[in-house]
Amino acid sequence: MSSLARRLGAVGIFLVLAGCGNDRMVDNIRIVTVLGFDDGRPGYIGTALYSDFTQRGKVGTLQGRAEQTQLVLNEMNGQSAQPVKIEKLRLLLFSRELAESGLSYFINSICRNPLISNYLTVAVSEEPVTSLAKVIAEQGSRELPYHLIEQNMKSGNIPRSNLSTMLFDYHGLGRDVSLPVIRLNAAGRLQVSGFGIFKEDRLKLTLNPEEMFYYKLLQGYSMRGEIPFTLKKHGQEGTALFSVSYGRESKHAVMRADGLHIQVQLAISGMVKEYPRWMDLRKDSNDREVDRQLEKQIRERLMSLLAKLRDSGVDPLGVGDLVRAYSRDWDEKGFYERIYPKTAFDIAINLQLTKSGIGE
Repeated sequence: MSSLARRLGAVGIFLVLAGCGNDRMVDNIRIVTVLGFDDGRPGYIGTALYSDFTQRGKVGTLQGRAEQTQLVLNEMNGQSAQPVKIEKLRLLLFSRELAESGLSYFINSICRNPLISNYLTVAVSEEPVTSLAKVIAEQGSRELPYHLIEQNMKSGNIPRSNLSTMLFDYHGLGRDVSLPVIRLNAAGRLQVSGFGIFKEDRLKLTLNPEEMFYYKLLQGYSMRGEIPFTLKKHGQEGTALFSVSYGRESKHAVMRADGLHIQVQLAISGMVKEYPRWMDLRKDSNDREVDRQLEKQIRERLMSLLAKLRDSGVDPLGVGDLVRAYSRDWDEKGFYERIYPKTAFDIAINLQLTKSGIGE
């Protein structure tokens, strides 16, 4: 046997043995990928989900109850024949009840745990995590909720958010936390039902799916998605779909005699598709009319969302932080008590419509 053949054989044996060793190591620990908490006064109820590698596709659950997160994890360890590890955690989940009562304890404890990634997803569950976990465990590892949330963020269907942005918004001046909200629908399937807006550490407002899309546009991170809108002409009315392919967003703060104005500029490019047959978009006059109606409706919905955030006293878009950059003597408490409630928003939209899709 040649020297080269012997070396290749040795490398092959090493790789096989290393692979077997990794399998044994994975099979002998509980790798928690979802960790959720419910209000269990006194204390908290923690629920962990892990993939059972000894039974492919199966999801196992662990539960603990204590007044500190580490004690919750310790209790889970006490129920498991294998060590419980959270280093591969993908989703940190809180029940709505717990989110409304405040998450400051978790933000200052488990969210600062050096063992977990800053890029894991944090979300709110409409249902208690304990009941949600039972449904997820029955559906298997392919239906773990972080797959759902991560896929929708990557495809641009929902705003971006993770532990890093949550901590930045929570500890930063002039901004508030926002997190995805999930629930079980009527068919028993998980779905992203909205986006939760916090004031300090408490959930105060939940955006519905339509508002969630416009919030995503105002964030400026992901300018893709579909906007349904209404078309009207000569007494006829129908629904069309504007598919946003890309865009840009910018905000500026201007202090005028009547108070603070936030100027929002949006440049959006996309295609109108699935429009009513009676709206012939081969005609330039109809193209201009569609542009006018679409721009008007986008502006109205953006204004409605901005006013809703302002009137609810929440600032997930960081208006306060934007103004702080223009002022040396900016005071957070004074800004949100006196200036933010009277803030006006000016929206400029530049629509670029590419060729239209097929009519209905």
